[in-house]
Amino acid sequence: MRWPRIALAALGAAGTVAALAVQPPQVFAFTGIAGIAAFVLAAGCLAADMVPYRPLHALAAVLSLADAVLLAVGGRALGVPVLVPAVLLLLLQLAPAGASRLTRAPRPGFGS
Repeated sequence: MRWPRIALAALGAAGTVAALAVQPPQVFAFTGIAGIAAFVLAAGCLAADMVPYRPLHALAAVLSLADAVLLAVGGRALGVPVLVPAVLLLLLQLAPAGASRLTRAPRPGFGS
C-alpha cells in the first residue's frame, strides 16, 4: 500500500500549505475537499492493511480516517486549528515506515 499512503501524505502536505497560506474562512474550501479525499484513501488503506494483517499500518489507517474527518470539518465544528489535522495526516503516513525501521533487526554482515 505504498501509493495510497503517498497520496495521503500529499493531501496532508497540501492541507498544511493551505492552512499556512489561506485565511480561516477560505481555507475550509481546500481542507474540506482534502479531508473527503483523505477519508476515501484512508478507508482503502485500512481495507488493504487488514487482509495481510499489518497492525501498525492498520492503526495508522484508522487514525487517518478520524483525522480526515477532523480535516474536513476543521475548526468549524470543534475549534481546532486546521493546521493540526493537516500536519497530523502527513505524520501518520510516515509513522509505520519509521516504526518498522526502529524495530527491524540488523542485517547480518553489516557492522559486525
